[in-house]
Amino acid sequence: MSYTITLQPSGFCFCCEADETILHAAIRQGYKIRRACDAGTCQLCECRLLEGSISVKNQAKTVTATEPGGTTVFSCLAIPLQNCVIEVENVLAPGQLPVHEVSAQIAAIEQASSDVKVVQLRLPAGKAIEFYAGQYLEVLLPEAQDAAFSIASAPRKDRTLELHIRANAESDSYPLLEQQLAVGGALRLRLPHGNTTLHRLIAAKDIVLIAASTGFSQMQAMLENLIANNDKRDVTLYWGARTAQDLYLHNQVQSLVSNHNNLHYIPVVSDDASWPGRKGFVHKAVLEDFSKKTDVMYVLGGSPAMVYAAFDDFVEAGIKPEHIISDVFDYAPRE
Repeated sequence: MSYTITLQPSGFCFCCEADETILHAAIRQGYKIRRACDAGTCQLCECRLLEGSISVKNQAKTVTATEPGGTTVFSCLAIPLQNCVIEVENVLAPGQLPVHEVSAQIAAIEQASSDVKVVQLRLPAGKAIEFYAGQYLEVLLPEAQDAAFSIASAPRKDRTLELHIRANAESDSYPLLEQQLAVGGALRLRLPHGNTTLHRLIAAKDIVLIAASTGFSQMQAMLENLIANNDKRDVTLYWGARTAQDLYLHNQVQSLVSNHNNLHYIPVVSDDASWPGRKGFVHKAVLEDFSKKTDVMYVLGGSPAMVYAAFDDFVEAGIKPEHIISDVFDYAPRE
């Protein structure tokens, strides 16, 4: 027999066998709850029983959710006697990573184009900070809205990560950020964020990465990770820009894909008559090439306007909505 355990305020649900503790069941299914001793001594796994009843491990004691606001129990000792609702903070779902606030040193800055800087940061030593390729971070700024940037690199052993920062005079946060961009200085970061990662592409036979402007940074991280994992699936990167100069790492991408037969790169320029390659909107180029193919996952990176225009045209062309992923769907959902 098993019972359903619902965690609040997260809303996570999992099954717990009638002879195991709630903590053990959570861990077995990939959930992370604060713990240390597994004996009720450290009290880190303290929670509140809001609904249901439990028996206390190794004790002839039953606890029922009768107190206003719940009854205190330890999940490492709690064995359910029926379906339960538990209040416990800071639970991480399977695959979810803890969010950290850290100070990262600026190791290098490259002016990749007239308005884009490639910034290399080094995370602090002695603190394990995990993130997935495709996630983003926030730069914490005083007296301004925090600035979000895709992490342009997969996790690296040397603790460095890369950002692609475009100058934006209309932004309230960019002038403050620009003042802090100096080699040897530091940026205060909060990371990681975002669900648009390679984990969501496991079932895809082919992968199409579609980037506009500095949306390329997210795709670069994914490419770096795919190569590191020796992933042999066909991956096509479409990078759209107004002019050739806006393809600020064009030569590097060409060099990268030339060394891997399964990687393909198609730059698309919209406002440059001298450009010899594909012209027009980047997502239209994708539709010309891929609309008849199945088992393809599409990753979109760019402004909300660009992403939703692409999404609408893709769905109209018959591409399944669940085959299209983007961070935009989370941070700028349609009403």
